[in-house]
Amino acid sequence: MKKRSKALLSIALCVTLLFTSVTGVSAAAVAEESTGNAFMESFANTLNTVFNKVVDSLLNLIVKFFPATVLIKDKSEYKSENFMEGTEDFIDEPAEDAKWNLGYAQASIVPEDFDEVKYYKGGYDLNLKLTEMIDDLKVRVVTLNDGSDRGTTAIIAIDCLGLANSDVRLIRAALADYAKANNIVSINVSATHVHSGIDTQGIYTDLFTKIIKNLAGAITKSDNLAPAIDNDFRQVIIDKSVECVKAAFEGMTEGTLTYAKTDASDYSRDRTPPDIMIEELYRFMFTPDDGSMGTIISNYGVHPECIGFGTKVGTADFVYYTEKVVNEGGYNFIFLQGAVGTYTEDMGASDDGLELDRIESTIRYGEELGYILLGMTMTPDERLALVDEEREAIAKDNENYTPWYDRETVTEREVAPVLNVAHNEYLAPVDNGVYELFGKLSLANNTMVTDENGNYYAVTEVGYMELGDIKLILCPGETYAELIKGGENMANFQFAPAYEILGSEDVIVCDLVNDALGYIMPDDFFTYATIRYEDDTITIDSSWGLTSLGDHAASNIYGAIYELIDEVR
Repeated sequence: MKKRSKALLSIALCVTLLFTSVTGVSAAAVAEESTGNAFMESFANTLNTVFNKVVDSLLNLIVKFFPATVLIKDKSEYKSENFMEGTEDFIDEPAEDAKWNLGYAQASIVPEDFDEVKYYKGGYDLNLKLTEMIDDLKVRVVTLNDGSDRGTTAIIAIDCLGLANSDVRLIRAALADYAKANNIVSINVSATHVHSGIDTQGIYTDLFTKIIKNLAGAITKSDNLAPAIDNDFRQVIIDKSVECVKAAFEGMTEGTLTYAKTDASDYSRDRTPPDIMIEELYRFMFTPDDGSMGTIISNYGVHPECIGFGTKVGTADFVYYTEKVVNEGGYNFIFLQGAVGTYTEDMGASDDGLELDRIESTIRYGEELGYILLGMTMTPDERLALVDEEREAIAKDNENYTPWYDRETVTEREVAPVLNVAHNEYLAPVDNGVYELFGKLSLANNTMVTDENGNYYAVTEVGYMELGDIKLILCPGETYAELIKGGENMANFQFAPAYEILGSEDVIVCDLVNDALGYIMPDDFFTYATIRYEDDTITIDSSWGLTSLGDHAASNIYGAIYELIDEVR
């Protein structure tokens, strides 16, 4: 998709340059007038603004010529189904003699016919089929309540790029009777966001064949459309999710929940200036009173894409290898994607200067995060007991060796048994022509509706959870960290950063929960591609906006989140 996106952007750039020439802002002319970096930076900023306006106008013009499929309904006809509001009320103190109750289960979601059927890879290249699975793709589930009899919450994490809200509701529908009978009041489905699993979003399959078929269907008003994703694989996800929720619920036990976080900034990097990231690796640790196996719930904002582009191997990326280490340490494991923005792995700290291929790097990176999770509250001596001497010996003699165990010891604290959770259904406006086109042609599983003015909306939901005094934002997209902690590109944003609004830095974003709507960046920071002057060169990059709801995604979605919080707090 990147090559085709760049082709579109190149055409738009040519139009932009023509436009700026006509309006007297010729690149050659201004370069003759001044050679100062400040001027060139200003020129690049102006070109960036004009360019993106041209792209936006072209996209919105082009998409109007495309008809919509019969799956697109009028907004007035939409009926909500399988939406769950959460706990009826919020409490501030634990119930009398209350304890945390937690259950855990997991299962493989690799289809039994994987070796016979070629499944599309979801996350990098179009029309790329997997040839082998080098580890495992899983669904992992925790069920959790605070002993207050206000209901149990289920959290499902699936090794995939993302699931549409419509698929989330199919999982809830399959659990509806069980949830009602057992007072399960909230079922949340998140994606670990691995870029090397089986496609669950529809845009990485044989996309152009689907476009032709669905365009023909839209013109003829036929319901003979290409399925957005592989329906058999979707059913595997549904069945295994149901199986695991039931197993987790039926295995719940009382115990203690603790919370800790550590700086893991050396394990991630930002691909988009100005390099604002949430640098913490978060850990909730549940210790059962009966001495059974505990559970670690981890949150970290980083794309699981160590395996890289073009590879035909299926893998859960670092998540699988982090889990392996955590399991060996005596704990179950579930990974909840953090404020992921455009942040990806930085394997330098884990590779230690070794000459490793992508698979070896993926394994080593995942292992290292697992060791850090287990050891963050240990003393240095205790941490050394975790060291795999054979693994470390491979790298110890390298000058770039950076021992993971040589880190600051952090404190953990007990989390009071208070679980509050709330959700609001929300129709998110679509301001991006690419997104609207995908919706009109039903190329993905997102439920889209339209109004009498021809505006399009994605049916989604936002959520908010409290574990003791720790606040969790359940976001349906990929959050830029400045929306949470602030930064220079928040100057004109209508909301303060989440840390300020919620009055705490113990705010954890769980991205890609109950939907996968793309990037969420501050409104003024939105671009289809970014033109900047850097290193004496004008460059064009950062085309993240192509996979975003548009230039108001942040104010719309985070506005809905803050409105929900105002309702319950």
